[in-house]
Amino acid sequence: MSSGKALQPTQYAKHRYNITQPVDFDVAVNYGVALMAIAGADGELVEAEFQWYVDEQELLMVDSQEYIETLRKSDWKSAKLEELLKGISYSFPLNFKRSMLYQAIKMSRADGSYHDKEKAAVAKAAEILGIEHSVVVSLESVAELEAATERLRLALFETEV
Repeated sequence: MSSGKALQPTQYAKHRYNITQPVDFDVAVNYGVALMAIAGADGELVEAEFQWYVDEQELLMVDSQEYIETLRKSDWKSAKLEELLKGISYSFPLNFKRSMLYQAIKMSRADGSYHDKEKAAVAKAAEILGIEHSVVVSLESVAELEAATERLRLALFETEV
């Protein structure tokens, strides 16, 4: 049952993901806990991984503090990925399944390592969501390219890389 609460997207959310409508709070919690379970598949959800998602949500959603606090208190270790993924759907023009896997990959890599167990959890989520392996490989490649591009940009600006 939905609480009736919704998260309002920012202009950046429209630009980055084409999110133009409010996001149901409870669906967003399932989404976030699923990402936490994937990124924590190696046995722990390190602060850098969780912080990546916090930073992303602060950019994407107006007043996301209650949402973030709800996620902090969630029991992601006991999460049943298949149940969570079945309870997620959005009505805006975005392939949320691919977006979710992309965010899971980015979150998993945020600590500087994309552990084999995290990769396996992404693959499992992709299977549950009906996403082809080639798409997963493409999403992983996009995340790698973005990381390399970020390092290149910082190096060009003569900052610490």
